[in-house]
Amino acid sequence: MSAFFVDTSALAKRYLSEPGSRWVLSWILPTSGNVIAVAETAVVEMSSLLNRRRREKALTQSQVSILQANFLLHIETEYLVVPLETTRLLEAHYLTNKHPLRALDAIQLACGLHAVAILKTSMTFITADINLLTIAASEGFTVDNPNSYP
Repeated sequence: MSAFFVDTSALAKRYLSEPGSRWVLSWILPTSGNVIAVAETAVVEMSSLLNRRRREKALTQSQVSILQANFLLHIETEYLVVPLETTRLLEAHYLTNKHPLRALDAIQLACGLHAVAILKTSMTFITADINLLTIAASEGFTVDNPNSYP
């Protein structure tokens, strides 16, 4: 069993067929026995992502509804959701002073660091964002990019 913190750019690959999706499916499904941690903000980010794809005509409204329902079920039953609390926001604030991070990336990283503290184990931080990948590595995470896998 391994533990992964998965940001939304990587998490989306479970729900959409993209480069790296097959690799994500190899470790994210419950049958893998892995712990999958996500930030609570993923709920909003995933909705935004799916609805952007609908506006771009890459998905239909029906597909978006099904994907959102599946994702919300997984949020409730499969993922360790790191809550967005004041402490996470203060840590994200600190991280933006230390690293060149966008706001949501700082929150993702703060949630990843909190997931490590909750589980008391090392985690692999998974993101398709190169900047966030580099910064997560500097914060002590093993990192991986799903876009590195066809």
